[in-house]
Amino acid sequence: MLDILAIGDAIVDKIIAFDETDKVMKQILPVKGLFFVATDYEHSYLRSKPALAYYAGGSAANTIRDMSLLGQKTGFIGMTGTDEDGDFFKESLTEYGVYSYLIQTSQDKTGCSVVMVHADKDRTQCAKGCAANLLQISDINDDYLKNTHAVLTEGYMLNRRPDLVENIIFRAKKHGAKNYFTLSDVHCVQNKRDLILRLLSQIDIVFGNEFEFDALNIDSSILQDTLCVKTCAEKGVEVFSQNMKTFYPLSALDDFVNTNGAGDGFAAGFLTAYHQNKKISDCILLGHNVACSVLKTDLSYLPKDRKND
Repeated sequence: MLDILAIGDAIVDKIIAFDETDKVMKQILPVKGLFFVATDYEHSYLRSKPALAYYAGGSAANTIRDMSLLGQKTGFIGMTGTDEDGDFFKESLTEYGVYSYLIQTSQDKTGCSVVMVHADKDRTQCAKGCAANLLQISDINDDYLKNTHAVLTEGYMLNRRPDLVENIIFRAKKHGAKNYFTLSDVHCVQNKRDLILRLLSQIDIVFGNEFEFDALNIDSSILQDTLCVKTCAEKGVEVFSQNMKTFYPLSALDDFVNTNGAGDGFAAGFLTAYHQNKKISDCILLGHNVACSVLKTDLSYLPKDRKND
């Protein structure tokens, strides 16, 4: 029996340098420092550039790797291509002790998130799910959902496969598993707000940052048993439900390397403590500690040789 099963995009992260002399790259860049939607050509062009670093990624997968290091029994379902990137992603799960239900297909290549690093260390990101988009409802066997205490799904999947996310959440609840959901991105929330609000009755905990929750614009009266965990950057964390709202201030971190995966790490720490029946304040503290550790590394998840107590 797993403590938690994550279902999400199985993608790799390719870190490249933004070249001010590259006319095509400059033309592709819409706004510096944000996530943007690239065309297939633009993404392929950026993906072809030499890598500064190369990691296994995916928001839900990042969280699940961290939770495995923190002692949770974890699993992951996703889809990759039958290529080197797919093999690399699978190895990353195995190395972190995550039980893999990974499916590999020859219909498309493994998805990739390209992160451009600018001279001032700011980062601009674009991604294509590729094979990750081909995951089907039929790939999520009922036995997977029956044999886990909780299921984690990510908002990134909503724009492409809202039917899949909705199906997973309702089936998980039917089989007695808790549902955890990450809002992931402001655009995902804006595009699928009505669906997210409809799913709230089935979701136990929702994670997101202040901008994502602002876009969701929840009326707390509809929350019922849902707990919302809103990270507010260096200011702290707000936790609220139908009948409660509490703000927890936290110490800011100055010496960070990058912000990729910090939110995923926070969710990992929070959920690990939550599964240990800790107080909400302790859940937030462990989430903060994990996020800070991720911020201090180039990885989007905890290094294997580093654990959080």
